[in-house]
Amino acid sequence: MHCTNVNIGKKESFYKGEAEFQGECLKIQVSEKPGSTRITGHSASPLGEDTEMTMKKSVLQEAAERVWRRMSCDPGLQRKPHTAIMAGKPILHYFDGRARMESIRWLLAAAGVEFEEKFMKTREDLEKLRKDGSLMFQQVPMVEIDGMKLVQTRAILNYIAAKYNLYGKDIKERALIDMYSEGMVDLNEMVLLYPYLPSRDKDGRLTQIKEKSRNRYFPAFEKVLTSHGQDYLVGNRLSKADVHLTELLYHTEELDSTVLANFPLLKALRTRVSNLPTVKKFLQPGSQRKPFDDRKCVEIARKLFS
Repeated sequence: MHCTNVNIGKKESFYKGEAEFQGECLKIQVSEKPGSTRITGHSASPLGEDTEMTMKKSVLQEAAERVWRRMSCDPGLQRKPHTAIMAGKPILHYFDGRARMESIRWLLAAAGVEFEEKFMKTREDLEKLRKDGSLMFQQVPMVEIDGMKLVQTRAILNYIAAKYNLYGKDIKERALIDMYSEGMVDLNEMVLLYPYLPSRDKDGRLTQIKEKSRNRYFPAFEKVLTSHGQDYLVGNRLSKADVHLTELLYHTEELDSTVLANFPLLKALRTRVSNLPTVKKFLQPGSQRKPFDDRKCVEIARKLFS
């Protein structure tokens, strides 16, 4: 699908684009007005017939979501959050720090999805979630989305990626996206846990992070971008793998400012993703992006989980 125009007014939201629906190519015009929600368009059938149609609200929501999703891949389009067509914002349950929730924040932000956060501040807050049955495995992060209470970070990320068209166009692209995303896990885990290490272990861990990022992980992703010469890792369109890698590049640079010196294509990818309107907004001061986990954050986490 290719989005051709977006215009958001104060009294109505108006979208234009193209989408495939039930095997037919639709030129759609999606509008959201007070008291009236519908999609109208024209279907060019294989027989050359041009049929005007009006669809139900459920189909409107699906088509409008597709228009929104496509915009995450095109920095030239001014993408707005999904507030007009969402039943409710996702709610993120965690403490006020990066740790295992930050990748979820990044992916929702990249998709242009506004979200709320409920921070746990005491052990009692965590126990309350456990006792009311909200945590399937007694663990956070937990995200309330689409009537579900999802736990397990990767399951949450995969759902968001699939919902907002950040998971490739077919099973082959999804396999590559999964492979690249899983390939980042080891390095990301080292960076994520670094603030929580005892002081005596930090120098050794930092040396390990520098060595593995420069000699194993970043060369691998630089090679991927070199091999196909495209703007993104898979299918020349934004996917969760690009978002995860951009996040990892930022976090690794916080520990090693020269880590990208020999990786020009990774630097270009980081800049490209950072300039997408949704990500650019997320990187601004005052956003829901969390700073490096400081001593206070570490103390809160230890009180919650120890």
